Amino acid sequence: MTMDQQNPYAAPQAGIATALPQSADRVTVTRVEAIIKDAGQFWLAILMCIFCTGLGAIIIGPWYFVRLLQWHAIARAQPMLVDPHVPHGSLAQRFQAARTRLIIGMSFGGVVLLLLLVLIITTIASEDKGL
Repeated sequence: MTMDQQNPYAAPQAGIATALPQSADRVTVTRVEAIIKDAGQFWLAILMCIFCTGLGAIIIGPWYFVRLLQWHAIARAQPMLVDPHVPHGSLAQRFQAARTRLIIGMSFGGVVLLLLLVLIITTIASEDKGL
C-alpha cells in the first residue's frame, strides 16, 4: 500500500471549513463557532439572570444582543449558512438554531432587567410616600 492511497476505513474528514465557501476564512469560522457556543449556553445565561438578579440581566441582555447583530452580519456575508436545506447537525444548521437561542437569551435578560427596574422604582416610590 502506497502513501498516496487514502484509508477506506478512516472516518470522514468533513471539517468546519468545508461547510463554508472558499471565500470564508478561518476568522469567520471561528466567529461562527463562538456565536454557536454562546447561543448554546443560553440556559446558563437564564440561570445567571435568576440567581445574580440584576447583574446577570445587565450583562446577558446586551451580550446576546451583540451576538445577534454578529449573527446577522455573518448571515449577510455568508448566505449559504441560512439555506433551509442543510443537513441536520451541520455548521449551517447549528448556526440557524443559534439565532433562536440568542433571541431567547436576549429577551429573558431584558425581561429580568425590566422587572428589576420596576422593583427599584416601586421601592423608591413607596419609601417617598412613607416619609
